Amino acid sequence: MALISTLKAKKTQPPLPRSKRRLDMDFNIGLGWKAFAKRRWKFLVFCLALAAFLEIFIFNLPFWESLSSSPAFEALSPSNTQGLVMDSKKDSGAAGRNAASSQVTIDLQSKSPIKFVRLTANPDLQDSPGMQFRVASFLPGSAEPHTSNYWQLLNPSCPTSLYINTSGSYRHIQIQVRTHWGRPFIFYGAVINPRVPFDASPLRILFMILFIILAVFLGPSSPLYRLDLDLRSLFQTSLVILSTLLLMLFYLGIWYLFEARKIYVGDAGGAPYELYDLLAKSLLHGRTWLDVPVNPHLLALKNPYEPAERIKISGNPPIFWDCAFYHGKYYCYFGVIPALLLFVPFSLISGGRSLPTPAAVLLLVLLDILSLTLLVFKAAKSHLKERSPGGCLLVIWIFAIGCGLFFEVFQANTYAVPITCSLFFTFFGLWCWEMSKRKKNGKAHINSWWIFFGSLCMACNLGSRPQFEIASILVVAVFWKSVFKDRSLFSKSSILPSILLCLPYVIVFSLLLVYNHARFGSPFAFGNTYQLTVYDAKREKWPKMGTLSLFYYYLFEPASLQAAFPFVFEPLPGLQVWQWEGPWIGGLFPALSPAFFFVFLIPWIYSKHRKADTVSILKDGGYGTYSARRGLISFMGFTLFWILLVVLADSYLAGLMQHYVCDFGTPLAILFAFSALSLLSLTASNPRYAQWGYLVRLLLFSALLYSILFHFFACFVNAGDGDIFNRIPRLYFHVKNWFLFLN
Repeated sequence: MALISTLKAKKTQPPLPRSKRRLDMDFNIGLGWKAFAKRRWKFLVFCLALAAFLEIFIFNLPFWESLSSSPAFEALSPSNTQGLVMDSKKDSGAAGRNAASSQVTIDLQSKSPIKFVRLTANPDLQDSPGMQFRVASFLPGSAEPHTSNYWQLLNPSCPTSLYINTSGSYRHIQIQVRTHWGRPFIFYGAVINPRVPFDASPLRILFMILFIILAVFLGPSSPLYRLDLDLRSLFQTSLVILSTLLLMLFYLGIWYLFEARKIYVGDAGGAPYELYDLLAKSLLHGRTWLDVPVNPHLLALKNPYEPAERIKISGNPPIFWDCAFYHGKYYCYFGVIPALLLFVPFSLISGGRSLPTPAAVLLLVLLDILSLTLLVFKAAKSHLKERSPGGCLLVIWIFAIGCGLFFEVFQANTYAVPITCSLFFTFFGLWCWEMSKRKKNGKAHINSWWIFFGSLCMACNLGSRPQFEIASILVVAVFWKSVFKDRSLFSKSSILPSILLCLPYVIVFSLLLVYNHARFGSPFAFGNTYQLTVYDAKREKWPKMGTLSLFYYYLFEPASLQAAFPFVFEPLPGLQVWQWEGPWIGGLFPALSPAFFFVFLIPWIYSKHRKADTVSILKDGGYGTYSARRGLISFMGFTLFWILLVVLADSYLAGLMQHYVCDFGTPLAILFAFSALSLLSLTASNPRYAQWGYLVRLLLFSALLYSILFHFFACFVNAGDGDIFNRIPRLYFHVKNWFLFLN
């Protein structure tokens, strides 16, 4: 694409051919936004009208369907209820209805088809969280009920959960409720065909506004894909800033909505989830161990790492799990650098106050998004001739949603601290390395400060999340030409940058090894073998064949979807051999981020048959376009090697857990970024592939919307520590009620 600096072509200029038309953007920010609005206002109006239609007539369809209904109340009685001990001497609101079995069946009949039912609960009785229901319908002429396939959750303390859509086709139905045997059944009646209130959900409206913004700016027909990337343009700079702020605001909203700020504060179930705060206080007092009391019974055990032995111990102080325990003291086996980076400075500045772990995670996530944005734009500028702001922003959004960052924001606990910290180190370190490659007097030159900070960040991964230290192998591909082509590294004329490339690794690794020796008596003991967790990490040897099955689960297990809210469910454990298995909802490719399937197009994009085509979109960097092609392929090859190493490491050493997705989701997202940017550039600049451009953008944008929805609804899966049904029931049923119009 040729850079066009003016927004509107002068009237005296001949019009450009249709195949070569490009959107012009002026350096005047006001004119740029005015021109963009002129081209997208019709589509914006259409999106707003569609959103209004969905909000008023689709999501509130039960309101319109029940507007003319005639509600009829039916009290529970022995004639229409099974599974209860009924006491006719008690009035309908008293505690005289106890569950005689684990399932209570309410039989309802009406002269007109029953579309909706609202259960009526006694507000004076204790609610029963964990209750479930399903609808059974009697077909005309049939005496046997036909049950639905899904049990759905309800909570009497949330009025919105008591509305039930029965499909409206039958006059005789049953409401089957799972409850606790022997406990009072708090429902005393049901309203047949009630009038469902109109619900204008602010959260739902915000989600539709987000999708409208994404569709207007990043939809497949957006003019931003026909614009040359030039951050000297004030319009484009403001666009990038707004997109970055919107992405940050999105994750801030997820963090706030799911009340990550309230979880895991203090000790929960014997686990010190404010672990980094304890570590920071220990470091400030010159200790390497955690200043927490140790149960004397734990000290008396021959093998304190055996879970079966620890379960037998009772009393105070509690036994803290997921800590390292060595020679009678607790240690934090998570990386120490996040404590030095955030928790220790905060304590010093605030006069000894504690930095909440969820706040630290949120801060690191915001830094992740900023460094990710810098990295993607720098990579596009350094390696591609043809790139657009629309393509870069679309890749950034897919990258930020699909790499596993969403789950870390949702949980925002101690486990997320080292992971999000290493994400920042990796993104910012790679960006610094790319920034270090300069030109001086027409010759290649390495900036010493940039390369030093890049290596410092990459080296710090060992003290945060060691799996990310594998990313340091990318230094070979990043500086290959600097070493063997222009001799700007590891030569007589480049002694200082060569030293500063290696020096951070020497310093950081040495200090971390000394820290390990001070704690565990060995520089290579990081504490993971001494952890008090659900298995004996010192003795447990997982079978190697389990690594292959976990490799499949991490990457290729299909999404677990259903037709009822939350539309995502956790499948039954499927591991053939024993390994640690946390809540799991699907693999990275088919479930979490289908856009990553585009990495399989890399062999097609960079095949020998398309060598001339791909060369035309790459910057030669002074070494020739074919050399640039080989360099980019080598970089993607090292990234693939990073993926394989970390997936095998996590599969063999750690088991299956949602937190580990970032370990391999990050390199996979980097690989996707290069493949997607290359494909977008190829379809935008080469007439041979231009016909596929719209389809590629449509698939990528659709995959982005799918990833956002999948991650959002996966938060409501009733499993694991993030159990929204029990932790935030009002939020759970507020969102569930969005889909009352579904059967």
